[in-house]
Amino acid sequence: MTTKLYLMRHGQTRFNQQNRIQGASDSPLTAVGIEQALAARAYFDSKAITFDRIYSSTQERACDTAELASGRTDYIRLKGLKEMDFGAFEGQQEFLNPPLQKDIGYGDYFVTYGGESSLAVRARMGEAVRQIVSENEGKTVLVVSHGGAIAQFYRGVLKNPPQVRMRNCAILEFDVADGQFNLLTIYDPVNHLVLYDRISGEHPDALLTF
Repeated sequence: MTTKLYLMRHGQTRFNQQNRIQGASDSPLTAVGIEQALAARAYFDSKAITFDRIYSSTQERACDTAELASGRTDYIRLKGLKEMDFGAFEGQQEFLNPPLQKDIGYGDYFVTYGGESSLAVRARMGEAVRQIVSENEGKTVLVVSHGGAIAQFYRGVLKNPPQVRMRNCAILEFDVADGQFNLLTIYDPVNHLVLYDRISGEHPDALLTF
């Protein structure tokens, strides 16, 4: 039996707007972020997509996005869906981040500064999402999380993960059956752009640079 999983990043926040590192720390959605979440809702409505259950990270930016994108408040909050903890770098300017490593992200860099490793985030996200799927077999589920956490998740479950920049409110559509995650598309509902599909691969405008 196939479970339909929509895994979505939150909308733009104040820290996103200010180019600040935002992981364990939180900041509210901006007016743009609210509009982005509403654009996601319009996309779901246009496709007649309804959700049997909705999950969110416990962080405010994800919770607010989940409510706006679904029009519902009966979602389940899970700590396992939180963003990576950047330790002492939280709230600092993004230019202080080290270069990304292909398929690994930031590796163990932030552990020295009280944060998490990329593989630790991958493990807890994988555990959280797999538990969600096991509890919702054959259903349609929305999960709202964070850019770094989502990237670590799909790097852990896909053999050839896409190298796509995870835009605010980007939506990843998976079919999940027998424990296998099949990524169908990554869609940007704000700009009406398919960032990735399993046939043609990544859109040039969506690629990460390393």
